[in-house]
Amino acid sequence: MSLNIQLDAVDELWMLTLIGDLDYSECAAFRMTIDRILKHSPRSTVVDLSRLDYLDSSGLGLLLSLSKEYGAHGGRLVLVTNETVDNILELTRLSGIFSTADSVDQACAMVADTDSD
Repeated sequence: MSLNIQLDAVDELWMLTLIGDLDYSECAAFRMTIDRILKHSPRSTVVDLSRLDYLDSSGLGLLLSLSKEYGAHGGRLVLVTNETVDNILELTRLSGIFSTADSVDQACAMVADTDSD
């Protein structure tokens, strides 16, 4: 299955939704989307991976790159995960690197809590 990428920008919160498979063949399009996000430097981004069926190391590497950029600039990145993504993050011992949520609503609440500090 190919990757469907949807990016919605609302003020300082951007929502990136990925549907399908994030593998090497889809990384160029995903990288362009990440570059677009970083160019505009929104304070917070929620990446919804809840409808991702597959995630390989190249896609994981791009998520790490995005996380590192946000960490360096004081922004907030939250991933909405599913069981598949959670298993991959646990297996690769990266679950502690990312802020994760079970739903988009929970992720938005996490971002709102950070913004009010």
